[in-house]
Amino acid sequence: MTPNNDNPEWLEIGVEVAGIDADLAADVLRQACPGGVAIQSASRFDQASDSYVADGDAPALVCGYLPAGRGSERIRRSLRLAMRAAPLERPPRWRRVRRLREEFWRDSWKKHFGVQRHGRALVVKPSWTRYRLKGGDVVIEIDPGMAFGTGQHPTTAMCLRALEDCVRPGADVLDLGCGSGILAIAAAKIGATKVRALDLDPNAVRAARENAVANGVANVVGVREGTLDVAGGPFDVIVANISGLTLERLAADLARSLGPGGSLITSGFLDDAVAGLSRAFEATRLTVVKVIDDGVWRAIIART
Repeated sequence: MTPNNDNPEWLEIGVEVAGIDADLAADVLRQACPGGVAIQSASRFDQASDSYVADGDAPALVCGYLPAGRGSERIRRSLRLAMRAAPLERPPRWRRVRRLREEFWRDSWKKHFGVQRHGRALVVKPSWTRYRLKGGDVVIEIDPGMAFGTGQHPTTAMCLRALEDCVRPGADVLDLGCGSGILAIAAAKIGATKVRALDLDPNAVRAARENAVANGVANVVGVREGTLDVAGGPFDVIVANISGLTLERLAADLARSLGPGGSLITSGFLDDAVAGLSRAFEATRLTVVKVIDDGVWRAIIART
């Protein structure tokens, strides 16, 4: 959607929230901002991975883009009410609304997305950014869209680093709740020869397929709408960046879907979910081998 010829302007609506609330705030803005939504997370240098990663403890700026004109003030009031009703950890702080000519809007939201390094070799970049390759770099090109998963969120970043450690050449991998497909694409580029990517959101399925084609791995990554019951298997590696409650409910099925010596990489939850999830995994035939932390977010790696 673009503004009409009589009103070629956009409004940039920015709200500062706790890092843990960024995805929820983006979901609220996305309902009324056809020009897109961008999350600008604070970064910190992580000594262990020798790279800059999103800091889940720091505030995040969430920006939505709305056509200027009649009705925009009503929509802004509705967004404030919706944000007030959302279960945020801390109250939001609204930025002053900026007016942008359409030609500036086209590029303004892009400033929130740059090159990110994860682990030893993974590099995530949007298509409009040039990047000079270093020896051994594995580049994943992902543009932000309706189905988010650009590597900015700490849970995605932790999963990317874990995939680099767990995926071996020739591996059979499942990405459950694939979103943009970034984790499935990473697995393929690391060396998996077969990757199944599943999501319940048809927008995510479409985006993941397009991203697999753009990254030249469509022959390896098969994307399908659905959940674990259509996954098949067994798999050498399963990565699931979804809610803790869903992971706990699926624990036994996830264990059954792994082959001997298989690895389960899970994230999408906070520290208070680790103990319960660990018990649920170990009640099956899984052994929790590592808990990773990034700000307030956690990831668990378990093995058969």
